[in-house]
Amino acid sequence: MRPTRPQRAQARQRGAALLVTLAIVVMGIAAALVGSLSTTALKSARQETTAAALAQAKEALIGYAIAYGDTYSGEVHGYLPCPDTGGSAEGSAAPPCGSKDVSRIGKLPWKTLGLPALRDGDGECLWYAVSGTYKNNPKTDLMNWDTRGLFEALDASGTLIAQDVVAVIFAPGPVLGSQNRTPGGTAPICGGNYTATNYLDSDGTLNNGTVSASANATTQFRLASSSQINDRLIYITRQDLWNAMLKRNDFMTTLATMTQKAAECIADYGRRNNDGASDKRLPWSGRFWPSATDYLTDSSYDDEDGRMAGRLPYRVNTSDSDTDNQISSPHYQLTSGSSCLGGSTWATYYPWWTNWKDHLYYALAYRFRPSSGSTSCGTCLRVNGSGNYAAAVMFAGKPLASQTRTTASDRLDLNNYLEGRNYTYTNGSNPNPSGDSNYQSGAETGSFNDVLYCINPDLSVTQC
Repeated sequence: MRPTRPQRAQARQRGAALLVTLAIVVMGIAAALVGSLSTTALKSARQETTAAALAQAKEALIGYAIAYGDTYSGEVHGYLPCPDTGGSAEGSAAPPCGSKDVSRIGKLPWKTLGLPALRDGDGECLWYAVSGTYKNNPKTDLMNWDTRGLFEALDASGTLIAQDVVAVIFAPGPVLGSQNRTPGGTAPICGGNYTATNYLDSDGTLNNGTVSASANATTQFRLASSSQINDRLIYITRQDLWNAMLKRNDFMTTLATMTQKAAECIADYGRRNNDGASDKRLPWSGRFWPSATDYLTDSSYDDEDGRMAGRLPYRVNTSDSDTDNQISSPHYQLTSGSSCLGGSTWATYYPWWTNWKDHLYYALAYRFRPSSGSTSCGTCLRVNGSGNYAAAVMFAGKPLASQTRTTASDRLDLNNYLEGRNYTYTNGSNPNPSGDSNYQSGAETGSFNDVLYCINPDLSVTQC
């Protein structure tokens, strides 16, 4: 029997309702998909904002370090600013930040770096930790490419992924747990407060919001993403910083000129002996340190009676007793106020010497020792088998693949500084007693990078 008209109408209504229901389901699925895509896109945009801010901060900090000596007269390159710890104008580095060689953490000093207030994808200003050995106030004793960073970075599993880190920049992300970011009234631009643990997270083992309060102590940071840690971070290793430094066209030239001027300053001693122009005796070499901490201070580089090869001597009181030199007591030949090069010339190079002095070595010819009766060469010190030199000053380059200068024992091992014959004739309790050995010079290679300047018998200085 054929359906009646009312039955056909009901069937059409049910079909229409089904279509409406299907449309609603499709629209819901589409809306959910669009919402999901929007959330993913938003998350991706936030991550890109964070990554860009971190990269910009890293670039600015490296730029600050490699231009430090240009920005501040009488300083060498390599130093990083203190964090903004809330004691000065917002965005400005703290002056000073803690004790010498103690690391510090705070907000990124964006104003000091010449930046706007950099924010992560969640709108929070960046934070920053600086190794105590690289902060500019108060400064460490020696700033050079062997100065180690005090930070290490670990991944989520606790595996070490970076060491010798000199700085870490953090993007704190949104609030976790009981973190309280209530404004403290001292950061009107960035907002919030200066309590690092209100921004940087802890997994119960490592706390990204704290650094060691001890000098030269290692601090570890966690690079992870979990319910306990949402910090994003980027770090600067010692290698990152000094590789950037080496791209400066004038950097190695400055170190070479400092070596030359130091040699000229030592040579000037020979012009001040009281026996007149014919007496060109030079000072004894500086002693080697008895402990790993002695290499940090200028006064540890005093000359040593009878030493023919060793450190470049800072104070020459022992030599003065032999030569009756005109240098004034307390007989500092390389002090910042020395007149060895006339006027204030040495003062320009002294900051470089005092930070790189552990790289400088000195060998003396026998005829030019302080206790000699003659300063003329029959056979004097030679380089590569030729020349007759009164003395040589050697600069030890960057550590080669076979050399390391990380630990205290490394610092005491001359083999980690000089190569070839330079090591052979400088090493020992009192090396090279005749003073007429054959030292080594040459182009930089994978096994040799010493740079030598020689003092001639007439006390002029040439690269050799």
